[in-house]
Amino acid sequence: MAFVLTTSSDVHCPNQGAVTPAGQSKLTVAGTPVVRPDGISGKSVTGCTITDSSSTVQCKNVMSASGAAQKLHVAGVGVALDTLSGATNGSTSGLAATAGQSTLRAV
Repeated sequence: MAFVLTTSSDVHCPNQGAVTPAGQSKLTVAGTPVVRPDGISGKSVTGCTITDSSSTVQCKNVMSASGAAQKLHVAGVGVALDTLSGATNGSTSGLAATAGQSTLRAV
């Protein structure tokens, strides 16, 4: 089981660029809305430490996010889990997350 992501969770690129996910207010953990993968895809990345050059590109946008719960859904879509993976538009395009909460788990 993995922990559910909320709008307070840490979602970031490999170079510490931060993503601010959109939440779903129908389900909250300690008053904080949970997040679905579609609340991460398409979002901006801020603070990526890579600089643009001829061989590197800074992460600026999330291109994709996957890693949703199979059984816990909000509005018909699985909530995002801390096992999230994804890609940005940067040279090191991975995506990772830390739930930051230990109350709600899902599979």
